Amino acid sequence: MKNTLTLYLVAFLCFCGSLTNINAQDIHWSQFRLSPMNLSPAATAIFKGDVRFIGSYRNQWANFDRNVDYLTFSGSVDMKFFAPNMRNSLFGGGLIFNHDSAGDLGLNLTQIGLNGSYTHQLAQRHFMTIGLQGSVAQRRYSNNLTVDNQWNGDVFDSSLPTREPTDQASTSIADFSAGLNYHYQKPSQRSKLDVGVALLHINEPGHSFYDNDPLVYPKRLSLYALGTIGLGKKFDLLPMAMRQEQGPHSQTLVGLGARLHMNDHVARKTAIQLGMNYRFNELEADAWIPNIEVHYRTLLVGVSYDINISEYVINTANRGGLELHLNYIITKVRLDEAKICPIY
Repeated sequence: MKNTLTLYLVAFLCFCGSLTNINAQDIHWSQFRLSPMNLSPAATAIFKGDVRFIGSYRNQWANFDRNVDYLTFSGSVDMKFFAPNMRNSLFGGGLIFNHDSAGDLGLNLTQIGLNGSYTHQLAQRHFMTIGLQGSVAQRRYSNNLTVDNQWNGDVFDSSLPTREPTDQASTSIADFSAGLNYHYQKPSQRSKLDVGVALLHINEPGHSFYDNDPLVYPKRLSLYALGTIGLGKKFDLLPMAMRQEQGPHSQTLVGLGARLHMNDHVARKTAIQLGMNYRFNELEADAWIPNIEVHYRTLLVGVSYDINISEYVINTANRGGLELHLNYIITKVRLDEAKICPIY
């Protein structure tokens, strides 16, 4: 047990030590562990069970203006596909929907993606997964655009032309991503480890509202490590870290959770988890993120709140974003479960 614990801590600290700073341009989640299909296509179908449903919601900067929305919603479903003649492998598939809306201009992104994954059991406790995602998206804004061109030198005049492409208020995007995930598990002690890398926007899709504009989504590199260390019968530690880079932007997020198993009965499994995450950009502090999770049988509810500590705190008064996650897993009764590539 001591050797296993030492291995986990050394691997986690080495991973954190290799992090450099990141500031993502895409949708991001403070509880990134609870939105796995957004983290990497290779996280598809890496869970204990057969079918998983996830819903996520984030409300950012709500204290600025109650009439202006900065909202993000994500919904996904993924499942495992077992092939009877492939005892050491499984396939995974999933659908994901993302919607993000920002500011009084109503700039939003709506995305639908299809994920596929293949997992091979390397040894009794070791698994490797490769995942792919193809998605289509629409980026748009409302036509109530006001710009500096409508300033006539004395006052703002809404009748003046904006000289912006208001007749092209939307654009379509085709996007491709891939990922690789290593999974280690020791079910008897509830201990497991996931380390992965994902490359998103491989094709660098264009998303400009102007014709012949080279504006694209830069490739985004995502590295992560998620651990669970079982300590005794009732207690787990959950270290985690994520690093992302996209063009000139960067973001680093590290965290630690503690989970107490209150009831281990198979029909009434109950646990509560408290944690704290910390996010920083360009070596500058960005937010402390206290979070709580409640687990009941195969249902998980996670809540967090960003406490902003960046230089922007003069405007935010330490307030950031409320985030909610709901996770529900369906598990089929399978008599030969021990003979089929098991992931916990």
